[in-house]
Amino acid sequence: MKFVKTSHQKNNILETTLANVFNLLNDSNKQSSKPSDMTSSRIEQNILFTIKRHQASINWLIDKIATGKVRPRTRKVLWWALAELLFLDGAALHAVVDTATHFVKTHHALQEASFVNAILRRISDAIVTGTDVFAKAPEIIRLEMPSNLWDRWLSSMGAKQAREIAQTILSPSPIVFRYCSWPPSDKPLPKFLEPMEAPDWMPDAQLFTSSHTPDDLGKFMVENPQIYIQDPATLLAPAMLAPIPGETIADLCAAPGGKSRIIAESLHDTGILLCQDKSEDKIQRLKSNLVHFNCVRIQTGDATRPDIPPKSLDAVILDVPCTNTGVLRRKPDAKWSFDNAKLNELVDIQRNILEAALPLLKPKGRIVYSTCSLEPEENSLQIQAFLSRHPDVSLVKERQLFPEPTHDGAYSALMTI
Repeated sequence: MKFVKTSHQKNNILETTLANVFNLLNDSNKQSSKPSDMTSSRIEQNILFTIKRHQASINWLIDKIATGKVRPRTRKVLWWALAELLFLDGAALHAVVDTATHFVKTHHALQEASFVNAILRRISDAIVTGTDVFAKAPEIIRLEMPSNLWDRWLSSMGAKQAREIAQTILSPSPIVFRYCSWPPSDKPLPKFLEPMEAPDWMPDAQLFTSSHTPDDLGKFMVENPQIYIQDPATLLAPAMLAPIPGETIADLCAAPGGKSRIIAESLHDTGILLCQDKSEDKIQRLKSNLVHFNCVRIQTGDATRPDIPPKSLDAVILDVPCTNTGVLRRKPDAKWSFDNAKLNELVDIQRNILEAALPLLKPKGRIVYSTCSLEPEENSLQIQAFLSRHPDVSLVKERQLFPEPTHDGAYSALMTI
């Protein structure tokens, strides 16, 4: 079979991107990381997100066309190429085919390159003729769902809602900017920010979207400290907590600090907000996000064994570790790593955090329990079990948010003693 002719000089960007993505996919230390933590390149992040988001359909198509076993290294090249061909629109079809074929020919073997070339040319021809390459794929493949999580959702939500959520999380999450009341600023808002409607759980929030995102988002955020990137779903827990200026509040799972920041603003930078997290690396990010607040105290700590005096808090917020099934648009890798053993382990940790927090509260103190999960075991069932163990604790309200085009999924419950 002849290889497609190409001018490699014109494809330097594609070649570099493929090589970098291939190396990132091979890096065992980064395989469980979010794409945004794997590389600073926006282009590479987008490709990695696309690969993880569409993992089921890409693998299904490869296995449908391949006549034999596909080597892992070859499959990774095909992941990159099929993400570009089928789900992204930044490169010409022939350039993607040429780049993938040349990469395998140069770095691996001629026979593998011939195989890659044949598969990609076949799919490119189908795209040109308007053929739906996924026409015969089962629904679970077209929805990019692993069978264990799909079966759970069918059981807990029903087919209609499960299908709607699966379709919603196929698209990237919107970037939402929140205008912060602290630090005080008279700096005008950037003109590219477009106001959006606040959610009913925090109707006074000033939120914005944009059709234009700065190329250097990190630099933009440093230069505009009155603006914070925050999905509307993350406002649910601090809104339920309803901090009162002068209170002493603890956020026992505080990193990266988005919810802590809202609480500190609601306190009008008065009282005490004790923020802790178990990870020293996350503590540094927490300090960066809360640097403007005098009421904040930050320390490393295990939420299952908090080093806080009993009966010293007016309120506590517990944004506990969870399976992340409400934020799969941002963490598409989480759905492929989901399993019942991991769920049960997290449920145990969540229970221990709840139990450890209760003695820290003053009489009439408040607990807000929060996850970014859709699983009942982590949410309503966890709270029901906690209440059954502690009849002196009352549930004030709880709410489950499901992913929608404008926000992620989340759960919060407010309790008092």
